[in-house]
Amino acid sequence: MTEQMHRSAQKNNGKSFRKGSVWFAFFLFFILQVLISGLFSFQVVHAGDSPLPGLTDTTLSFFKAMNGRITRIEDRQVVIDIGNKQGIKTGMRLTVLREQTPFRHPVTKEVLGNIESLTGKLEIQEVSENSSVGIVLEGNAQEGDKVRISEVKVNILFCQSKDVDWQLSEAYHKNLRETGRVTLLDTALETDDPAAALDEAKKLHAEVLLLLSSTTDEKGTVLTQRLFWVSDGEKLTETGVRIDASLEKELRFGEQFFDIKTDAVLQFDLPLSARFITTGDINGDGRDEIILASDKDIGIYTPGADLKPALGGIRIKGESSDENIWLDVVDLNRNQKDEIIITTMKGDAVTSYIYELQGSEFIALHKDFLFLRSLNDRLFAQAYSPAEGFSGPVFSVSWQDGEYRKGEIVQLPGNINIYDFISYTDPQTGLTVIAYDEDGFLKVYDKQGMLVGKSKEKNGGFLETFKKSSPTTMIDRGTWTVKDRLILRNSTTVLMVKRVPLLGMAKGLGYKRSEIKQMRWTGISMEETSFIDGISGTLLDYTVSGDKVLVLSSPMFGVKAGNILKGDNPLGTVLSIYSIKRM
Repeated sequence: MTEQMHRSAQKNNGKSFRKGSVWFAFFLFFILQVLISGLFSFQVVHAGDSPLPGLTDTTLSFFKAMNGRITRIEDRQVVIDIGNKQGIKTGMRLTVLREQTPFRHPVTKEVLGNIESLTGKLEIQEVSENSSVGIVLEGNAQEGDKVRISEVKVNILFCQSKDVDWQLSEAYHKNLRETGRVTLLDTALETDDPAAALDEAKKLHAEVLLLLSSTTDEKGTVLTQRLFWVSDGEKLTETGVRIDASLEKELRFGEQFFDIKTDAVLQFDLPLSARFITTGDINGDGRDEIILASDKDIGIYTPGADLKPALGGIRIKGESSDENIWLDVVDLNRNQKDEIIITTMKGDAVTSYIYELQGSEFIALHKDFLFLRSLNDRLFAQAYSPAEGFSGPVFSVSWQDGEYRKGEIVQLPGNINIYDFISYTDPQTGLTVIAYDEDGFLKVYDKQGMLVGKSKEKNGGFLETFKKSSPTTMIDRGTWTVKDRLILRNSTTVLMVKRVPLLGMAKGLGYKRSEIKQMRWTGISMEETSFIDGISGTLLDYTVSGDKVLVLSSPMFGVKAGNILKGDNPLGTVLSIYSIKRM
């Protein structure tokens, strides 16, 4: 009889909490966690020569609050009594205000001022030391009218193209918002096209569009900013600043790049032992649902302040012998509804299913005895062998004539398997493959398949490890491992999971905390920064959906210490939702 495969990952059995003799044990676990958790910190590097503060000052100079009057008008051209000395610049837009009847103190009847009415808007075209010439864009103006840029915050849509380093833009975004002069509106749109960005800005009722793009050469990065007035799409200014390679590296590790919110926006205690998470548009309504998989079953939920079952609470129920090892979604048949991809262990065999919602139930469109995974809106597969685990090359799967068909083989370097890697095309070096090795290091391969780099540290350990089948228990053939999910962000930045064992490297005792790290291959070295830190216990799985990161974790020892003190069930898993929107 084939030897039963064993998982190395800790499992939460979901049994009800018993308030008797286990209380004392849980309390000891809680005390132990407090004693060994400790504090950790990172060194903050300050980039004193950063051009970003200067770029911030340049941007804000167009919205400096000021007051003046119209001294002369001819047709729609006006002269005002403020100029370069007062900080006025060409391209600025001021509102035109006309004084109306005076208003008096209700008791003393003293004149306190005059009611002002908005009559128009003008744009500055020429500037001298103490006066400026402008053109009336809207409404009307007359001699003696007031002109003003108010102190009210300016609504700016902050938009960047895909070639802008996300961390660099995050630093600039932080500089702007900390001035308190602007309200920055964020978008998931990444584009260099002003027309597309302006459409988005109008939808969000922004006054100004800030569009960032970048180019890279041997000296570093040139960050280019264009400002547009949203009402008519006119470009206000274009500014470029150079960030040399050494400064960019210094900035990347500076404190401004640790502005990701490390406290979850929402957090849910899940009564089930959920192990995998992803998101997708399951019913084709244009909105993503949350898909959670336990060892056997799959549930669909609606995101929001409360996590509620979606689609009437229907589920995909597995069999008692199932052990789910991978969860994904993909719309391979292009019908605007995501299919759910699930790979399971059934005894000593691997079985994968493709489900789709049809009417009020999930229909199995496909079943096969192999591994499945979606990547970049494509579906990939690899054969399974009890003696080896992963067997043969990774190959694509296509949808043709109403069925799933085997496609071309994926050329991967070394012994990379289906769950090990992620790939992207670098604008400088071409195809780049980043893949886990069996020890938990990330390795980098160039377009020729040559190993060119490696992460500095291991990931801390994988959760899904199985023994290879052997004809006799006297022979140990080793193990095969399902690696953690790798997610590509901003073209060349890869997200990976890092776990910190409870006591040094003794991962068999569990993990005291986890984090999601950002890994970026520069062509010379692997740069590593923290993305989300401070996740208590074991990070089980995670996914990115728009501007949210959804993290599934199990508290240390599988126990939620806070629930013990409240008398609630401390077993199970936690779903935390983090915002990667800039605050």
